[in-house]
Amino acid sequence: MNRIEGMSREQKDAQVRREARATLILFAICFLWNVLFAYALSGSGIRIGGLPLWWLVSVPGMFVVAVVGVVYLLKKVFVNFNLEDEEEGGAANE
Repeated sequence: MNRIEGMSREQKDAQVRREARATLILFAICFLWNVLFAYALSGSGIRIGGLPLWWLVSVPGMFVVAVVGVVYLLKKVFVNFNLEDEEEGGAANE
């Protein structure tokens, strides 16, 4: 997570939108992973350790996808910055 100083209000707004969009994309990927693998493998009848294959791929697999996705977002997308404008910060403390 990088810290960027001196960002304009427009740059901050754009970064917030970028982070929100990336988070929604990761949510959609996780949702599709869970639903598609659950339906695609539900009729296979394969069981591993007493659990159906669709559950093993769908649920724990989605957890792994989510963790990898969050790590990626934290390293490549999210930026640490103060949402308050510098000139507003002094006036708010008075």
